[in-house]
Amino acid sequence: MPDSLPAPAPTMDGVVAAYRNYVSGQLDTLTGQALSLKASIGNNSLEVARRQWLDAQMTWQRVGAAYGSFGDLGSAINGLPSGLPKGSADPGFTGLHRLEYGLFHGQGPAELAAVASKLYADVVELHGKLPTMELAGSDMPLRCHEILEDSLRDNLSGNNDQGSGMALALTSADLDGTRVVLALMRTLVDTLSPGYTAKVTATLDRLGNALARTQDQGTWPAWRTLPLAARQPVTGALGAALESLAYVPALFSTDD
Repeated sequence: MPDSLPAPAPTMDGVVAAYRNYVSGQLDTLTGQALSLKASIGNNSLEVARRQWLDAQMTWQRVGAAYGSFGDLGSAINGLPSGLPKGSADPGFTGLHRLEYGLFHGQGPAELAAVASKLYADVVELHGKLPTMELAGSDMPLRCHEILEDSLRDNLSGNNDQGSGMALALTSADLDGTRVVLALMRTLVDTLSPGYTAKVTATLDRLGNALARTQDQGTWPAWRTLPLAARQPVTGALGAALESLAYVPALFSTDD
């Protein structure tokens, strides 16, 4: 859970402005992490690099609601090999998931140094372009629900896994991003449905607790190594959270 959640904004324009500031801070963090990851790969410190990759990937997940605004840079930083002619060997497969694939499939500096350098350059470029990128206010209620919806579809399904097995860690980071968006929208949501953010927060807390209980002395296990009995509390809590979050975009819908 984030150390501190942002203050709620009184208007949707305020939500977007505050969220842009939040994203800028996350990209600040990611820039440093990408630089450290680049150095570790260059030094052939691959065990360190694997830990640094997870930290960087979780930071990206926490960006959350802005992902639809990043265009080609977003794909370069967090794209997947699906649909590429040569799959995971395709030159167009770059960024965090390409590093995940390499780091967890026995590759080293010869294969990954250029990938890490490009990741760092792409993050720096994205950060520089962020002030001019459009973040639509109408997207914020949708993203409040979609961040965790995508986590269920992509993380816990294994669709995004390139070898790390870190679906639980990435779902936890997605939960952090969801909490930030909900916190920024709290005043607007509670004006339309008094007290509703407290109800949603309770389901998010349940999910956070279920995720935390899967850890072993602070270490995230691989999702697929967990027995069914250990998975069920997570999937049940995530389903309940998604059910409560689905009402948020409905509150702002202009459909008849």
